Amino acid sequence: MRRSRSLVCACAIPETTASMIVCQCLTTNETTIRHLAAQGADSVGAIGRACGAGTDCGSCLMTIRAVLDQCRDVALEGAHHTVRSIAFDPIAVGA
Repeated sequence: MRRSRSLVCACAIPETTASMIVCQCLTTNETTIRHLAAQGADSVGAIGRACGAGTDCGSCLMTIRAVLDQCRDVALEGAHHTVRSIAFDPIAVGA
């Protein structure tokens, strides 16, 4: 896994927040994706290598990308604000 600037948003998710399942095949949840991003997994491929999410049927690839994009946006802003689960945000498909 290529180590670059960590995507720091994972630690901003309160433990009491429900975490949606991102990868149904491997039951990988959003919190896991965010924690991996905070540890340096900065691409869908890196997430797949770290936990297997996105390596089976592929239906979760866009959601993994959306979570990583949100983490990257928060990291670039430098803001220390609470990140909401994307489970409640619409995801643009094919944009």
